[in-house]
Amino acid sequence: MTDEPTPVIETEGLSVGYGDRVVQRGLDLRIARGEIFVLLGGSGCGKSTVLRTLIGLVPPLAGRVRILGRVFAEAGREPEENPAILRHLGVMFQNGALFGSKTLLENCALPQETLTDRAPEEIERISRDRLRDVGLLDFADFLPKEISGGMQKRAAIARALTLDPDILFLDEPSAGLDPVTSAELDELILRIRAEKGTTIVLVSHELASIFAIADRAVFLDRATHTVLDEGAPAFLRDNSPHKAVRSFFNRTPERKATGHA
Repeated sequence: MTDEPTPVIETEGLSVGYGDRVVQRGLDLRIARGEIFVLLGGSGCGKSTVLRTLIGLVPPLAGRVRILGRVFAEAGREPEENPAILRHLGVMFQNGALFGSKTLLENCALPQETLTDRAPEEIERISRDRLRDVGLLDFADFLPKEISGGMQKRAAIARALTLDPDILFLDEPSAGLDPVTSAELDELILRIRAEKGTTIVLVSHELASIFAIADRAVFLDRATHTVLDEGAPAFLRDNSPHKAVRSFFNRTPERKATGHA
């Protein structure tokens, strides 16, 4: 019998929130290499807070986060600047979060200038390569305001990929996009995983995208502040014992699904 491979992300008794307000507690997540893993749930359940804790922007209230087998964040310990781990992470924030005064090429250069010792010409080459990967090389000298919302999200993914990360975090990548652009972004995410073997963790409530790309999802419950269920999206839709989970996936009002007045 062989041991399970070490997960690339693991949380142990993780509670997240702000001050005295706990939004999720007791999270024990194990995310495998190359997996596309979705944090989902209703509005206000803490999806983005969990993601921000996983990438070190919000300190844990309890428990710890391990990245690639190393403790990355832990309750009661001041966050450490750890470039050795940060170089393995790429992040696309909600709405892209590109710097509006910088071109797409300059946006892609920023993580490399901050976290690597690459020479300027290498930084430019890699930035152009990643923009080419997402179909935006012809727009390298454009400002974010000069391109569409879908293009901005692709540019943000290109920026996140400039460090060749083992793990890519995406916060609501399809939010606000039309169905065709959203489907194109789904294809890009699948291609990144196929070509680079990247582990991808995303926050989403877009059901079409979740069913198209996710290997596994975890449903965060706003009422109990805990994980309600976990598994493949289609399995959760059809077989979850929790009515709130089935209601979410089948787009039915929970009140109707539970039979309550």
